[in-house]
Amino acid sequence: MAVLQIRLDDKLRKDAQEVAQGLGMDLTTAVRIFLNQMVIDSALPFKPELDPFFSHKNQSALKESIAQGKNGEFIKKNLAELKAME
Repeated sequence: MAVLQIRLDDKLRKDAQEVAQGLGMDLTTAVRIFLNQMVIDSALPFKPELDPFFSHKNQSALKESIAQGKNGEFIKKNLAELKAME
């Protein structure tokens, strides 16, 4: 059996251990499950993607909304109008 050593910051390790314990396992078992699933799928067992909240388009829109709010520019819409925008 091989030994795997990885470097993590203390908070990440502590948080991951708490999640694993909440699932009824230790961190070693959680990592083993992750690696087994990666081998089964021949890929990561999740789809890595960026949070759309942090996209350039969304951040620009948020900054514009904040600036408009500071200038007293507000747009009022009822629920039906908002749904129609989708």
